[in-house]
Amino acid sequence: MVTMTPDVNVVLLDFPTSGNEMVFENEDGSYTIMINSRLSCDGQLKAYRHAMYHIENDDFSKNDVQSIEAVAHEVVIPVEAQRIPSDRFLQRLKSIRAERKRLQQKLQQYEEDMKVIRSIAEYNKWNLSDQQLPEHQQWYGSNL
Repeated sequence: MVTMTPDVNVVLLDFPTSGNEMVFENEDGSYTIMINSRLSCDGQLKAYRHAMYHIENDDFSKNDVQSIEAVAHEVVIPVEAQRIPSDRFLQRLKSIRAERKRLQQKLQQYEEDMKVIRSIAEYNKWNLSDQQLPEHQQWYGSNL
């Protein structure tokens, strides 16, 4: 049995975001592999091989992206792993991103509060007249 290798176009492109490669099936049945030019030569070669693996295994006719990538990366999926529909996965991912954004905003507010506290502490340190207090009393008072 003779298998035909499909026509493949390779483009090195400076990706605006992270990622190694993207593969597109063209209307004429050929493929275009876009490889991140920011990768090292070795990284570009690995990205090319990964893309070719998908092309040679006809992964574009399959629907289960998670299983395709697991096979391509030789990941062993535990039998007890729960499979969820992609819409639920995307909904969960969106929820995690929203929580991350909320936590980042909270952290930023804490950092701004600490700047204020530090500036007040500096101000109070210079207004102690001649009496110097131990550091713990400067922060917590003398009632400890």
